Amino acid sequence: MGDGLRLSAAEALYLAAGMEKRAISLYERALLVFGPVAGDVIRALLADEREHLAGFLSLLEERPDRERAALLDAKAGDLLFEGGLMGAVREGAFDSPLSLLRYAADEEERAAERYGEFAASATGGAREAFLRIQRQEREHLKALLARAEALSEGGNG
Repeated sequence: MGDGLRLSAAEALYLAAGMEKRAISLYERALLVFGPVAGDVIRALLADEREHLAGFLSLLEERPDRERAALLDAKAGDLLFEGGLMGAVREGAFDSPLSLLRYAADEEERAAERYGEFAASATGGAREAFLRIQRQEREHLKALLARAEALSEGGNG
């Protein structure tokens, strides 16, 4: 990684899980506040992120020690959903279901790019883990874009 943080394969998966946890937290809070506007979309996004997290956790065979985990947790908080829920609100993410899908797609694209950057500076199992996660994020991005396109064509955005 560009900041000198060297990761093992297990740490790479732990970091990815932390990024997914951040997404889940944002969507859980968003559901409470914006459920009447975009509840169906938020629930679908939340289900996707929970599925991603479960997948990453199933691959995670060892967890970092507490100090290292704290560092990775902090790093995960810096990588996606900048500004948290209020940042998403400022970006207009919850103006409509379509704007939420577009916001989520932007975050998925950002995640895929990050995982690619991490893979480029990693070796061995960590590199493979990041590449596998990047492929998963790209598939999720395609699905989000397809949902947004369908919603846009349906005039429900």
